[in-house]
Amino acid sequence: MSVRKSGNTYIKTDNANPTSTELEALSLDWLAEAMPSGGAHVVPVLEVDRSSLSTRAVQGTGVTEEAALQFGRALALTHAAGSDFFGQAPTGWDEGDGWMGMANLTYLTEADAPDTWGNFFAEERILAHLPAAVDNGAIEGSDISVVEQLCERLRDGDFDSPQPALVKTTASRIHGDLWSGNVIWSRTDDIDWAPENAGKGTSEGPLPDTVGVLIDPAANGGHAEKDLADLGVFGQPYWDKIYDGYNAESPLESGWQERIGIHQLHILIVHAELFGGSYGDQTVSVCKKYL
Repeated sequence: MSVRKSGNTYIKTDNANPTSTELEALSLDWLAEAMPSGGAHVVPVLEVDRSSLSTRAVQGTGVTEEAALQFGRALALTHAAGSDFFGQAPTGWDEGDGWMGMANLTYLTEADAPDTWGNFFAEERILAHLPAAVDNGAIEGSDISVVEQLCERLRDGDFDSPQPALVKTTASRIHGDLWSGNVIWSRTDDIDWAPENAGKGTSEGPLPDTVGVLIDPAANGGHAEKDLADLGVFGQPYWDKIYDGYNAESPLESGWQERIGIHQLHILIVHAELFGGSYGDQTVSVCKKYL
């Protein structure tokens, strides 16, 4: 995969997984459907074909407390756009599983989707990546049982919780790979391509001077708490303010603070699969915390 900038455009090319650019375009468009209703800004798709994707270049700046708070409010509206079931693919995708970076991302049909988030998360977002993380040595064979025990608790529903207040569907419409690098903080005055209400949540007032723009999604039907938790995996300035804004717009179920680590397990085990090293230890450590 390669990315280059040409004028005001970023051009991504992926010859190894040529359909990944089509999926990313559909994912961006799916998330962008919430912008007119106050959802978070999403980088615009300019052109897409098999193996190539062109998006608008977004000039980055620093995040502020006010911007983080407003982004939380807007993200709540993106999630509230909803998804009919866990593991749902973006509208228009019918080519099977997708990708989270270079890792496989399981997409399901409604007929195959589990009834509970815990079953879905255990089977499709943790155990699906365990063999590769063991094969590359990131997770020791002696620790396989730790991950499996945690997944048993997930299947039992020990960590299931309702979606946030504004979400009226089974699953939320999530970005799916929302580490801090997949939000570009940009000057509001530079965003001349978004619908009028984009980024506002349900607020009628003006946007702050800086807004967060979503890029590089692995969009799917999931739990809203995952996106919020993923923001903290590699450090996110004013992460607490994002939560504050979100809760002001669409309150999370009580106990959300204790579930953050659980929701971070997918991104951690994917990194263990792709990069090895300490990510396996981190995955096992989080699992042990919840046993």
